Amino acid sequence: MRQKFFALTAALMLGSFTFAKLRRDSTKDKDSSAPHVMLTPGEIKWQPMPHEWAVGPPPPGFKLKAEIAIVQGDPTKEGALFVIRMRSPAGAQVPPHWHTVDENITVLSGIFCVGIGDKFDENACQDMTAGSYMVLPKGMHHFAVAKDDVIQIHGIGPFQIHWVK
Repeated sequence: MRQKFFALTAALMLGSFTFAKLRRDSTKDKDSSAPHVMLTPGEIKWQPMPHEWAVGPPPPGFKLKAEIAIVQGDPTKEGALFVIRMRSPAGAQVPPHWHTVDENITVLSGIFCVGIGDKFDENACQDMTAGSYMVLPKGMHHFAVAKDDVIQIHGIGPFQIHWVK
């Protein structure tokens, strides 16, 4: 009876150690692909929107005034997770465009007014206030008017802007 008890105890302990090692190893593999990221607002690096993100120049009459910050990942890399922020001064206009990937947007501050369609119409957009979230599916034509906002965009790359002609 004692031998069975010790054998069972040893088997349970061995099983527990094996399970713990497998769990630790699988967590280690998952963690190695995503670095730890912690950024304070002062550590975020703002830059003009890279021209190579857009296919061609914006339509005549539009000047992009937004700044971009890459928070995580590489927006230009195929299949890569990315998180970027865009801040725009009041009145900045984003002409009608579309993307080849879903665009997930969270309004962090200000108001981001978004419209759907091929023609820019400031009166046809909907005010999305701080805390709002939206998904603009790939291929959806949309435009925006910034009202002194900061938005966060995340998705799976590559992130490209295709202007509606």
